[in-house]
Amino acid sequence: MAEGDEEMPRDAKIVKSLLKSMGVEDYEPRVIHQFLELWYRYVVDVLTDAQVYSEHAGKAAIDTDDVKLAIQSKVNFSFSQPPPREVFSSINFL
Repeated sequence: MAEGDEEMPRDAKIVKSLLKSMGVEDYEPRVIHQFLELWYRYVVDVLTDAQVYSEHAGKAAIDTDDVKLAIQSKVNFSFSQPPPREVFSSINFL
């Protein structure tokens, strides 16, 4: 373990390990905190949406289907597919 890692929270160690596994060796220490903030915010958003879906379905508690639906809706909202290649081939560029 690197110096100071023993005092680092478990989630921060995971982020550091992920960065290392991707070949990222040189970064500012605040990068770990920024990833953690993004990670926590994403989890809260997903669980909040899952709770809404669960309540809408009349369930007493969130289940895995609610979480999966919340994640899928985030993916569908955040990322869009590019148009098919045929669309670009039909456009006359100058």
